[in-house]
Amino acid sequence: MVLLAGGSSASALSIDSTSIVGKILQRVKFSGYAMAGWEYHQNNEPENQFAVNKIILTANVKVIPKLNAQVMFDFKNFALQELWASYAFCPEINVKLGQFKTPFSIESPISPSILEMIPCVSLVTNRLICGDSPLMMRGGGGRDIGITLYGSFFGDRLSYDLAVMNGAGRNRRDDNKQKDFVARLGVKPLECLLLSGSAILGTGNVEMNLVDDKYICLEVPELTDVKRNGNFTRRRYAAGAQLKTRRFDARGEWMWAKDGNLNSDGCYVTAAVKDVATHGLDFLVSFDHYNSYRDSQNRYSAGVQYWFLKKCRIQLGYYYKKWCGYSGGESSVLTQLQLAF
Repeated sequence: MVLLAGGSSASALSIDSTSIVGKILQRVKFSGYAMAGWEYHQNNEPENQFAVNKIILTANVKVIPKLNAQVMFDFKNFALQELWASYAFCPEINVKLGQFKTPFSIESPISPSILEMIPCVSLVTNRLICGDSPLMMRGGGGRDIGITLYGSFFGDRLSYDLAVMNGAGRNRRDDNKQKDFVARLGVKPLECLLLSGSAILGTGNVEMNLVDDKYICLEVPELTDVKRNGNFTRRRYAAGAQLKTRRFDARGEWMWAKDGNLNSDGCYVTAAVKDVATHGLDFLVSFDHYNSYRDSQNRYSAGVQYWFLKKCRIQLGYYYKKWCGYSGGESSVLTQLQLAF
């Protein structure tokens, strides 16, 4: 993929910059990343395997100075990830329309190419917004279709997002008439410290099945406060902080969700000590907890990563997941090579 991008750049240089094609190419910026590695999971069959995790290519187009557009494609799953256009009236007021990350939480909008751990997001983020649940944009990776108003004041000391989204997830038509309303506020009392709060107020939808003359959701039978058409009240809340210094990064959040009559919550804390012994070598630790209507899980993680180029790294991590109330747990060892441009 890197070689392909390099070839594209070389071809662009050979085109007359005054031609129509040349002028268009001058406005396009390509970027991308690929992730692959070896992984071991104690309770899986097979226990170990080599895996390609992500192959992402992004094209960003500066249509005019204030109008920007982007398309992101996933070549592993052959699926469109993002397609949006944004217009900047001023730093304080911007508008974006299309398919993009729902502006909820600190962690979810961060690119996997930057996130510290190989599983990328925490258990609670994965369940409440990134699609590892039939109750919230299944398989959507946190992406949805809609429109958002966003901006920042006093540099980036105060930032906000106000969005109206379908709530159905990536590459899907809306599954009900209602829309999700999303709000996020970020405050930086110090240049290195971000405090963030966000919320989603919306309506979810699940498939209803007729069983013994009663309509129920077979996939989530615990969900009883749901209408016959599958609609249920859906709420998400998140509050957290992020600290970024030259040698130390830390991020933590608490999230809470209400889906009809079901409640769930969780939290995570992730920290990185950077440039240990040599430039680019980071030590990583993380703890995350998720408590749902079905079970409660803890995950303990530790690892290292080495940035051998600005956007390229090698990662090694150990992960131990334990289900509360049960003896034993599951150990995993993951490795990953990331190449990006």
